[in-house]
Amino acid sequence: MQQQPEAFLLLPAGGLPAALVAWLEAQSEGPLLVAFDRLPNGDWALQALPDVDPTMVARLRRILAQHADVLRRLT
Repeated sequence: MQQQPEAFLLLPAGGLPAALVAWLEAQSEGPLLVAFDRLPNGDWALQALPDVDPTMVARLRRILAQHADVLRRLT
């Protein structure tokens, strides 16, 4: 069975670049879903997804896990 990477990465507040902190604070007050994409040159692009409810993502992950066997057989 393949081992899952850690679901959370906890970073100390002082360890974040000031530009990242300012960008995150400008996005939202509450939980925020953010997409991280690695660009071909190695840089990282972050995109805020304010219209996606983080609790919906958690529910979808649970549903997909419950039906993983059936979904696997469909492919």
